[in-house]
Parts: sequence; structure tokens; C-alpha cells
Amino acid sequence: MDFKQIRYFVAVAEAGSFSAGARRAFVTQPTLSAAIASLEAELGFALLERHARGVRLTPRGEEVLETSRSILRQTERLKTASGGKPSGRPLRLGILPTIAPAFVAQCIERLRAIEPARSWRSEDAPLPKLRQRLANGRCDVILTALGSAARGHRQVELAADRQALAVSARSFPRGPVSPEILAGQPLIVRVHCEQLQAASRILDAWKVRPRVVAQTDSDARALAMVAAGIGFCLMPDSFEHPEVRMLRPEGVDLTRRLGFEWVRGSADGWLDRALDGL
Repeated sequence: MDFKQIRYFVAVAEAGSFSAGARRAFVTQPTLSAAIASLEAELGFALLERHARGVRLTPRGEEVLETSRSILRQTERLKTASGGKPSGRPLRLGILPTIAPAFVAQCIERLRAIEPARSWRSEDAPLPKLRQRLANGRCDVILTALGSAARGHRQVELAADRQALAVSARSFPRGPVSPEILAGQPLIVRVHCEQLQAASRILDAWKVRPRVVAQTDSDARALAMVAAGIGFCLMPDSFEHPEVRMLRPEGVDLTRRLGFEWVRGSADGWLDRALDGL
């Protein structure tokens, strides 16, 4: 039994398939399969069962997975304590593009501050793709709108925001904005919003039937158009613009919990240790 066998087994168990595990471990699938077969032969029992959609852990495999994760975590601690560098590749961060840029920057800065020497890279993706990339090992951690954590996943909530009505501060400089004023007004639709259908409940609650004048997948463009008085927009109240007011309708609460989500034990256990304290 060697360290690579343990690392490859954890990669497959967390990714849910040999192909995804091989991508996560940066080896070919035959190399990974041979290592796990050798590990099972040495242990004298099966760790994984194949099925149509991938693999599942056997009962003994569940026990070995926890032990293997502990070995990886202890190894990483020894490297850090001895002044060695954490293992290798960049930390891969997936980001939900509908999260306000200022908050994204704050979260990345907090993550970097934990271990400044650690390299990382990020990519944006819609919510379904983020979850898929996390599950198949293409992302180590995602900054996202949190829901119910999948089996084997961990989450840490950092903030929350609410869907609001973004209106031009020049057109509506002060005071409340009544539903009657917004009736028939031009609406800018953020087509990439994961809460788009739910957000329409705000308009339904106010019995507002707006005119759609623009559709965009850019939050910066939506804010700029609102600021210019082209129309109003449904968007999270965490977005900021000096010429835009965010109105929070009474009686409608579409709140998102925002934070990090990752697979337990991923990045050689570094995320478990690093994010627990946030």
C-alpha cells in the first residue's frame, strides 16, 4: 500500500466515477484503476462497486474512505509544519456570476489570506454547471448560492442578500416607490439570474405588468441601464451603483444564502481546515 493508492481512491470516491477521479488526480484512468485494484487486493476486500452512472462505496469502502482522508490531512499538516509547500496544483474556485463583484473580491481575499503562498484560479459558471463541476472534480470549491448540501459536501455561509427592485436614483430620488408608479414602466431582465422565476413574484405581489425593453446576461450592463433611466430591474440588493436605488418590497422575501461549498476532504483536506474558521 502506498500514498498514491490512497489519494487515487479518495479521488474516485469523491468524484463518483473513475473517469472523474482520474481528472481530479491528474492521471490516466488505466493508471488510477490499476492502483485501486492493487489497493483492494492488498486489503482483501472491495472498496467500490460499479454501477451504470459511476461507482458507489461498499460498506468497508466507507470506513476506508474516512481513514484515507485522515491520512491525507495528516500528511498535509506534516508538510506545512516542516515548512514544505502544500501539494501542488492550483486551487480551482468556481464562482456564481450573479454574486456582486465586491463581495466576490472580499471572499477571494479571505481565502487567499489563509495561505498567501497557495496558487489558485477561478472560473464563472451558472449554478447547475457549478454543482456539476464540483461533483466531478473540475472545481475544488465554489462560491455560490447555498442550498441543501449534497452527501459528502460541506458549506460555510458568509452572507445573504435579497432580490430587490433596482431603480434610477435620478428618476426616483427619494421616498417610497409605489406599485402604481412602476406599472407599465420599462423592465430590464437579467436572463442569467438563477432566481428569475421566483423574482417575478415581486412583480406579481405588486400586481405590476411592466414592458420588457432589454434582456442581458451582464449585471454591469443592467446596472448601467438602470442608472441611465432606461428601465428598472430585479436584482440582488448586494449590487451597488451610485446612481441606483435598491428598493426592498415589503411582504416579499427572496433571500439567498451565499458562501463556499466543497467536497469533504478535497484539496488534500486543506479546505476542511481552512474554511472551518471563516
